[in-house]
Amino acid sequence: MRITVIGPTYPIKGGISHYSTLLVRELRKSHDTLFISYRYQYPELIYPGKGQKKEDKNPIREEAEYLWHTLQPWTLNRIARRIREHKSEAVVMMWHTHFFGWHIAKLAKLIRKSTGCPVILICHNVKQHESKPLEGQLTRKAYNAVDGFIVHSDEDMENLKAIRPDALVRKNFAPTFDVFATSTGWTRDKARKELGLTDEPMVLYFGLVRKYKGLKWLIEASPGIIENVPGAQIWCVGEYWDGPDEYENWAKELNTLFNPGNSSKGGVRIIDSYVPNDEVGKYFAAADVMVLPYESATQSAILQIAYGFKLPCIVTNVGGLPEVVRDHLTGFVIPPRDPSAIIRTVTEYFQRGSELRSKMEREITEWRKVFEWNHMVQTIGNLVDDISS
Repeated sequence: MRITVIGPTYPIKGGISHYSTLLVRELRKSHDTLFISYRYQYPELIYPGKGQKKEDKNPIREEAEYLWHTLQPWTLNRIARRIREHKSEAVVMMWHTHFFGWHIAKLAKLIRKSTGCPVILICHNVKQHESKPLEGQLTRKAYNAVDGFIVHSDEDMENLKAIRPDALVRKNFAPTFDVFATSTGWTRDKARKELGLTDEPMVLYFGLVRKYKGLKWLIEASPGIIENVPGAQIWCVGEYWDGPDEYENWAKELNTLFNPGNSSKGGVRIIDSYVPNDEVGKYFAAADVMVLPYESATQSAILQIAYGFKLPCIVTNVGGLPEVVRDHLTGFVIPPRDPSAIIRTVTEYFQRGSELRSKMEREITEWRKVFEWNHMVQTIGNLVDDISS
């Protein structure tokens, strides 16, 4: 099949950029795949992060054509023309924010007029975690213009059906990002040496920091974790869209920031930085357990990176997270907004020691087969067949 994928890719940073690129990589094993990306994605005025692009020593990349400029609507005509030239039989687009609602609706109309091929949206978030002006109108405009959808969780399936009851939709779990484990060569010993660790227990929070991701609950739990797990180090690594000061102040009030030169007593370390690809594995390989204390979620690329490293995860019972983490097998599922549950679960994990870690690693090795990229390729093919029938 001849397929076009439209989505962000290198040098645009972030999980959806990685996702689009890895999907194209998998599709190209069996399909003639055209990859179209952005020359310009967002106006900086509406992007709260520290720049949308990042050069990387070890980029995740596939050959792409950078045609889409979101402030130049005529580039949509160029994209439709390129899809016609490619003779695509299906178009797959990424959906993650209503900002693209008008563009996707317009582009779907142009594609239908020029080629007649089906347009599919892969919805990373059917609804945004934080409500924005015009979100509902622009989301409905895009959803009503396309032919099919792929979602990653039951919650997103329900949200989509609430917006478009007649939607043709399939669920496919977000695939595992094992590329970070296989391509950068980080071992546990190497990673811990780089981070200045020896045998200290390490708890990891990783990824973009926004209020709905609940990092405050992990920081609030930190004194109890350190009391029960002596020397525990809690690393909070990622780009802080809310700014790191608020989190540092919480940690100071709780007296859990690392004391330079005496970090063996444990504490919280806050690293406010977008982590380049070649450094991601350093944190995951060094960690003993991942904690994702989200207040709301649909799915999580961070969780799928952790599975690539066979790293057990403690997640909250929100969105699609409990669909991906098998409680007491590949990790733990706990209530949201509950520091005592974090303390209790982290304590149990470390007290049960290496035997539990080894058991969970074995379970993750088997369970992550469910999340292999070939399943997504098959889901796309089946959905195209269903649309065409």
